[in-house]
Amino acid sequence: MNRREFVRQAALTAAGLWVLGPWEGALPAPVNKSLLRLALLADAHLKDGNEERPEAKNLARAVSEIKAVSPAFDLVLFAGDLAHHGNPKALALGREILSGLSAPLLAARGEGDGGPESLRRWVRHIGTAPFFYEFKGTYLLGLDTGWQSFREGPAFALGETQRRWLGETLPRLDPKKPLLVLSHAPLTPIFPPWGQWIRDAAELAPILARFPRVICLHGHGHYAGSQGDWPISGKKAGRGGFMSPKIREDRKVETGHLSLPATSWPYPSPLEGTTLDLRPGLLTRGCGWLEITGTPGGWWVIPHIWET
Repeated sequence: MNRREFVRQAALTAAGLWVLGPWEGALPAPVNKSLLRLALLADAHLKDGNEERPEAKNLARAVSEIKAVSPAFDLVLFAGDLAHHGNPKALALGREILSGLSAPLLAARGEGDGGPESLRRWVRHIGTAPFFYEFKGTYLLGLDTGWQSFREGPAFALGETQRRWLGETLPRLDPKKPLLVLSHAPLTPIFPPWGQWIRDAAELAPILARFPRVICLHGHGHYAGSQGDWPISGKKAGRGGFMSPKIREDRKVETGHLSLPATSWPYPSPLEGTTLDLRPGLLTRGCGWLEITGTPGGWWVIPHIWET
């Protein structure tokens, strides 16, 4: 990287922008020529139908901030755990709060939204699960995951029926188009001892390998950051950084994984340890939402992480 490229990257970092896409010294097209603009939410953990609870106020704050952005986003994606322990009143309140968005909503379920027996309630309140759409030249895939029994213990899983649906749907798609995959739990084992990932995701990997531009968006971790083959470089505390993929010798770009912040309460990265208890007074610091903008050169990611 020469000095001019370094200065460009430093400017993006200072602005709190992350760039997802092959970096070869050229910036993506300006935002006004973007392909797709998305707001990303996750982990509201509404406990019940009480709109005065902190979790409900936090979600309403995020919705208000997203609605205030101009021009409006094309879509809003929600990465699960709208409710806490599957409370039906919480789902109803979540639907009411999210109805204030100025863009259509697509959402994936989390374990807090209920098990298989609650799927009809989710569809009635929120929408289809799983889902697949094509919008502005980008494929949008939403996965429906829940707890299933394994020899090692319960874990997140896609399940045989959903894997079969994916095996029939994805091979028919144009691999030259970008693919965004939305799930609650991550598709990659971020930190194996943590155990909180989709256990049968490895069976999906060969199908995703056809696509050179795949970004997997997930919640559950309650923190914002990238994992695996899309590291953030030049990161500064609270400001984001430059995000670019590792490109193999055959020029193939690996799948990227991006964790979304929660609106309820924050956690550190699993790589930094597991929180035993929330600190009193932490409040909303570290919570928030993300926005991403697609351009011919890749994805711009802008974090909106709350300080207070």
